[in-house]
Amino acid sequence: MLDGIEALIALEKHETVSQAALALRLTQSAVSKRIHALQVELDMKLVEPDGRRLKLTPEALQFLSKAKPLLLELKNLSIAPETKSSHISQFSLALSDSIAGSFGPKVINQTLRSFKNLRLDIHVHRSLMLLENVTLGKYQLGICTSNDMRKDLASFHLVDEPLALLHAENKNKPNKNLPLITIEENSATWKSIGPTVKKEYPHLFSNSVIYVESFLAVYQMAKVGLGNGLIPLGLCKELHIKKNHYKTLKVNRPISLVTRKTIAQLEIFTPFYNELKTNITEYFDDIDS
Repeated sequence: MLDGIEALIALEKHETVSQAALALRLTQSAVSKRIHALQVELDMKLVEPDGRRLKLTPEALQFLSKAKPLLLELKNLSIAPETKSSHISQFSLALSDSIAGSFGPKVINQTLRSFKNLRLDIHVHRSLMLLENVTLGKYQLGICTSNDMRKDLASFHLVDEPLALLHAENKNKPNKNLPLITIEENSATWKSIGPTVKKEYPHLFSNSVIYVESFLAVYQMAKVGLGNGLIPLGLCKELHIKKNHYKTLKVNRPISLVTRKTIAQLEIFTPFYNELKTNITEYFDDIDS
């Protein structure tokens, strides 16, 4: 069964039998036979045609979401204690696009320096798609904003990131006659902050509101004077925006590390989470100093 699971994981990752075979250093026939044997053993359809390729069925994705952490644990158990210090663990980590475009890469890179035997396959998605992929087991970890937490996921708080009002044309004060430019209403960030912004800062909505798909678009439009922009504080730091060109609001978006409960039980998870949280806290403390 373990050989079949590894073949199925390789197919999920590389999307074709030929690439999965290369990764496993097997023939295509051997990969196909292992997946077929697993299907027979589980009495479950695991793959289906997708054009010229094969894709995993929803049942296969659900099976892998439970099998991956168990497989990782079995591999760890098979490692002799004297060689565990040199063993390399590998996880797939997804970042929401707004975090990947802001503080995410910096704090992830800093965190990895403390874990010489940890490797991350990094992906970027919208928060809602990220949560779906973590739920299905395609990714093991995710960093995102969302109040829509799934019952089969575990959420670990990282930081409450403040939002900032970027003054139009990088002026020292916002232009009260211009519209507010902000992230689209169906985004995870707006769903988490929108009601608070409207309640605490109703004057920002006295003119029209322009909703766009990315915070970088908000920044670019505000920079040329199309309106005042609402963007995360981390983006202000990464874009080197002067502090007198924006105002930090008393509105935060919650950022969390999400994973399946089985992954959260792995030995490496807690130290990784603690180091990540520390680095993110220091990142935002540095802005305030």
